[in-house]
Amino acid sequence: MSDTISAEPAADVAYESVVPVEKPLQSDLTVMPELLEVDLLVRAAEARAKFNVDGAGMTVAVLDTGLRTTHVDFAGRVRAGRNFTSDNNGSPTDPSDGQGHGTNVAGIICAGGVHTGMAPRANIVPVKVLGNSGGGSFLAIRDALLWVLANQESLGISAVCMSLGASDNNTSDGDFAGDGIGEVMRKLTDAGVACCVAAGNDYFAHNSAQGMSYPAIFRHTISVGAVYDGDEGSFSYGSGATALSTAPDRITPFSQRLHSSVGGDCATDVFAPGAPTTSSGIRNDSGESIQHGTSQATPVVAGVVLLVQQFHLRVAGTMPSVAEVRKWLLAGAVPIVDGDDEEDNVVHTGQTFSRISAFGALTACAKDVARSALIEAGIDRSRV
Repeated sequence: MSDTISAEPAADVAYESVVPVEKPLQSDLTVMPELLEVDLLVRAAEARAKFNVDGAGMTVAVLDTGLRTTHVDFAGRVRAGRNFTSDNNGSPTDPSDGQGHGTNVAGIICAGGVHTGMAPRANIVPVKVLGNSGGGSFLAIRDALLWVLANQESLGISAVCMSLGASDNNTSDGDFAGDGIGEVMRKLTDAGVACCVAAGNDYFAHNSAQGMSYPAIFRHTISVGAVYDGDEGSFSYGSGATALSTAPDRITPFSQRLHSSVGGDCATDVFAPGAPTTSSGIRNDSGESIQHGTSQATPVVAGVVLLVQQFHLRVAGTMPSVAEVRKWLLAGAVPIVDGDDEEDNVVHTGQTFSRISAFGALTACAKDVARSALIEAGIDRSRV
């Protein structure tokens, strides 16, 4: 493992401070060991069984508030972590989570103990870029991404999860040319590392204007919005967003969104269940937490990415490119219409977006692998 961040000068970043992430609700007891409704909506358990995948051999770097590394959900699968904050006495090798957001996010991706995440056998590299206050520095995030890039090969990192942002609202990455975070995420993408980033939670705050927060707006990210996974009743959020009722595949009123008709290549790639989501907690080594947000939708997608990468590596013998992974996520996604049945206090776009399906993404990948095998064998399918 390298301690070197980068041999090149690090570019500046657009913003100084990350908007603090909210603390999840913590519990000492394990009440919901499975992400039941998330699993059902994206057909994750079905996909793992059908395609014989569980994330084994894959590694995700989670840039967040850290991780309760001793939690049974991650036993034996925590790889070298890093701390880019002043917490934990500033120790660079101590990514412990004193806030809870990072542990909740990590559990959604790869819990495999008392809870079950999307890819329950995947390895995790916890990278603490947000302090126990929930806030942090974008310069620290840039440096953390450079560290991930430098160590990507040695640690086997194939996905990055970033459930954080600036709470701004952008329709293009054109104003961020040369930005340090954008540049290193581009390099990671070129290296085959999928950077999954939360679209943002301020749709209501931005008066229902389409857009996404920095750094999700970069076109080379896999940007993620949030939907409800079931009928959970009504919710009111601190931002002012209110859901009068909820149901599967309704876009949450807080989730920022950007349709391709407005954002082009910078549009929101995919939506995923993110409210409310039960996952790993920090109170003890079998604790539980629950939270709403695009922060919770993003790790669902990161976990599915790991499953797709594992499957492709096993059956095709190579790791897929990020462009291929994105293609399969979208090819296997379920179309959802913004405003067809939502009952909330925001204005809807009326546009059709894509909601991730683990089963659909793996099916799309498998079809492409089979098609490639036929072509390599010299079989013209049009004559079969």
